[in-house]
Formats: sequence, structure tokens, C-alpha cells
Amino acid sequence: MAFYAVRQAAAIHTAHTRGAGTDARGGIGRQAVLLSGALGLAAAVLFAGTAPLVMAAFGAGPAVAHQGVLFLRCVGPCLLLMAGFIALGGVFEGSGGAPALLRITLLGTAVRLPLAAALSGLRLPGVAPALAVSMAVQCAAVATLSRRALSTAGVPA
Repeated sequence: MAFYAVRQAAAIHTAHTRGAGTDARGGIGRQAVLLSGALGLAAAVLFAGTAPLVMAAFGAGPAVAHQGVLFLRCVGPCLLLMAGFIALGGVFEGSGGAPALLRITLLGTAVRLPLAAALSGLRLPGVAPALAVSMAVQCAAVATLSRRALSTAGVPA
């Protein structure tokens, strides 16, 4: 949820600056990605280090706890990428680019589902990379779209 708080702040700040006649999308995007990325890194490290305690706190049985610990330790790269994508999404929302963001999210889903199915024979260690790969595709698409939008508008990226 911290990523979404950053996203909301970025959307409000972007809309406010654009409404005031200033286009600060590049700077707002960099700040949002940096802050959200730091939060994502902290969450990934925290989950990796405390995974057994988290699963024990929820009273999971041994088989479920084992899978939960494995997932919490594997989800770090996905969290880090997701943090940046969600944060940068606020800049798109605040500047009217939400439809493009929806298409990129659908692209990520189109990558994630078949890849997860293909790697499911590896069980959870196969599904976790599918999450990270699909988020990497989404991040690359939103970064490309962002650079293109900023260069078209004459805003320094």
C-alpha cells in the first residue's frame, strides 16, 4: 500500500503542477520512483529476513509455512519493479495518461499468465520469476512511454 500512497501523491502533484502551467513530470516521476523503489527494497529485505516469523504469526501449518516462506523470499525482485511501476503510474494518472497505463498493465498480465503456467512445473520457484519478468516488461514499457511523452512535450527526462 505504500507504493499506492506514493502513486497518489505523484498523481496529485503532477495534476497540480500541470494545472499551474508547469510540466514537471520528469522530476516528479524520478522522485516517485526513487521513493517507492526504496520502500520496495525495504519490503523485499524485510520479507526475506522475517519470512518464517510472518508465516508463524498467521498460524500456517508446516507445509503452508514452507511455501509461504519460499514465496516471501522469492517475491523481492517483483516488489522492487512493482514499486517503480506503481509510483510512475501516478504521473501518468495525473497527466491524463491512465488509458496507456491500463494497456501496459494488460500487457503485463498477458506475459505473466502464460509464463507462470509454463514455469509452474517448477512449482513456486517457477511462478515467482514469471511475476518479476512480467513486471520488468511493464516497467520497460512504461519507461519507454514516459521518455517518449516527455520528449514530445519538450520536458527534460
